[in-house]
Amino acid sequence: MSFRGFRTWLAAKLLGSEYATIRIRDDEIDAVAKQLGVDPDLLLEVRADAIVALRARGHAQPISNSRKRYESDERLYQYQIRFPGQLFPLWTAECDLRGVTGATLLRSMIHAYLLGEAEPVSAPIWSWQGKVYRERRGGGHLEVRSVIPHGAKRALMRRAKKRGQTPTAIVRALVLDAMGGGQQVPLVTAGMMFDDESRYNLGDSLPA
Repeated sequence: MSFRGFRTWLAAKLLGSEYATIRIRDDEIDAVAKQLGVDPDLLLEVRADAIVALRARGHAQPISNSRKRYESDERLYQYQIRFPGQLFPLWTAECDLRGVTGATLLRSMIHAYLLGEAEPVSAPIWSWQGKVYRERRGGGHLEVRSVIPHGAKRALMRRAKKRGQTPTAIVRALVLDAMGGGQQVPLVTAGMMFDDESRYNLGDSLPA
């Protein structure tokens, strides 16, 4: 990989992290960049790109990635998907391989799906390599939670309804595809998604 290619890859990783949008004082930039092992100029560049993207989507300033801020922000919805215990290690391993958190990958896959036209094969159940897995009550499953705008949630529900499927079946299919080494998707923060569902592909071209 060339230096420019590596720098672009690293910038994409930073853009999908909380460091693109959390509030960092100017006098803390160098220390934070050193902690991350990146050049301060690259961190500043990524944060500037994030600000532009946020403003283009109606946010005057970056939004914090703190849990309290997400939970109190009425524009955001906490999406969650439950895993059978046997499959969760495969998901975490795939996230580690991609160098991204489960929350970021889940959110980014939903965003990419809603923007595109491709329709994954629905997954009404957890099926992996020909074997069916079930979520067990009482701690037999694990959850991944990711915050998305309510508009994205509405878009997912409308597109799923158009397909005659549940949103969970579609997202489960996206997760299974990722666990199988599916294609890379651009990493996004919640603030880079749309709260106006009409900006997404709502599946109007799908057969009724």
